Amino acid sequence: FFNMEGERGKQQGNICCPKINLKTYNAKHKLRSVFGDFNLHLGVDGSVTTCNGCPFLKHTNLPLYLYRDRQGRWVAGQEIGAVRGSLRGGQSEDPGLGMDCPCQATMWQCYDKGWQDDSTVRVGKCQVFRQGY
Repeated sequence: FFNMEGERGKQQGNICCPKINLKTYNAKHKLRSVFGDFNLHLGVDGSVTTCNGCPFLKHTNLPLYLYRDRQGRWVAGQEIGAVRGSLRGGQSEDPGLGMDCPCQATMWQCYDKGWQDDSTVRVGKCQVFRQGY
């Protein structure tokens, strides 16, 4: 887990996957460009950056982010912290439950003239090897 400490030592969030793959099983998905690998975003000083008290991830090739919104859902969008992005993930039993990592989302929706359930979206954990191992 990557554990973030706030200025006053309060825990801000944990993320268990420093790299994930956001994918769809629909080869003709309208939002094809949103999918791909996302890495934990680090600031210029090497520290983990946060949005709404939780670390966020950046797409490896595009100006696209995966961040937790104020309701606790994970959102894929071009503007960190924006209310709406292209995709959002939550948990079917409690869509607003604050998940620490996008791998915990059990339900995804895409935005197309309103939020639409999308059962083709999945998050895959990527293997990350540390130096010296």
